[in-house]
Amino acid sequence: MTVEFLDVSNWNEQFWLNSGGTRAKKILQDHAGDLWFFKCSEKKPAKEGKPAKYYRYEFWSEVIAYQLGNDWGLNVLRYDPAVFNDEIGCISRSMHKTGDEQLLELGRFMTALSSDFIPDDKKTRNQYTFQLLAETLDYFELTQYWENFFQTLLFDAVIGNTDRHQENWAFIGRSTVLTRSLDDMEKDVREKPALLDKWLIRTFFGFLFDRKKKVFKQETEQIRLKLINLRGAAPIYDNGSSMARELEDERVQQLLENEQLFTKYVDGGLSELHWANKKLSHFDNIEKMLDCSYLEEVQKAGRFLEHFQANRVREIVQSIDNSVPDAWAAYRIPQSRKELIIKLITLRAEKIRRLLS
Repeated sequence: MTVEFLDVSNWNEQFWLNSGGTRAKKILQDHAGDLWFFKCSEKKPAKEGKPAKYYRYEFWSEVIAYQLGNDWGLNVLRYDPAVFNDEIGCISRSMHKTGDEQLLELGRFMTALSSDFIPDDKKTRNQYTFQLLAETLDYFELTQYWENFFQTLLFDAVIGNTDRHQENWAFIGRSTVLTRSLDDMEKDVREKPALLDKWLIRTFFGFLFDRKKKVFKQETEQIRLKLINLRGAAPIYDNGSSMARELEDERVQQLLENEQLFTKYVDGGLSELHWANKKLSHFDNIEKMLDCSYLEEVQKAGRFLEHFQANRVREIVQSIDNSVPDAWAAYRIPQSRKELIIKLITLRAEKIRRLLS
């Protein structure tokens, strides 16, 4: 699929919407009234004696990830390179319909289930685990989405994504239910006997008694989420923290010239999703999943790698920035970095295919 370079400088920025996520994004509205998300590469200011960092080519990771995922038959959110006034980055169309649908991040379900997991607290980050993911999908009766989650984890392993945190995967659901009153929700439960279990009864008829505010808030959120009419899993999105985007040009060249350093870099990439409170590499996580009761599901999810072809990866990466006009030529990917990206993806994909077989 052709990469399209977009100049969206004359689109309207929407200041009344919050884009969410760990990095700020601009929300733009095109002339047809559709919403788009525009984001640039990350800039880290100097801090505590450490120099400032600018991941100049990070936005290309999103564009490449879409092109690869689409080539392999995955549902990955499309990103294209774009400029907005004097900034360059990547842009994607909104995943859901404004007013009718809402993006429901996985973290919302996780925190509703486990009050001990507080995403903003670094002390509890190790509770963001595969085990909590499994409990969450089971509790909210979302196990039919396991293939989507395994595909995402395997795709992350291929591209080396280190930032699949709780807000970076989601469902798309009906938004109106989130504003309904407790009386309306109680009426829904009364009319749907299948929802009446001991927990729901205790919540609806026990909140009149003296309950801790934290518990009441958590159980109310559980009810809200249980009653939401989900319309499906969201596409795989926010893939920017991948493909060696953090490496300086000098380090890129070192990895290309030194096979030992290259192998160490590949093996050292960690998955954000912990395993039993420990942060492991993508490959170790895959081995753990294959060793537990999800062997067949993981192997099924990995079938997209049957479409992997090294020559197609090279073709996609080499041509990814052809549409960039000369005015923005400084943001075309250097050839050495392209070679490293191709080598990384090829090695990681082949390694994962061996694990799955």
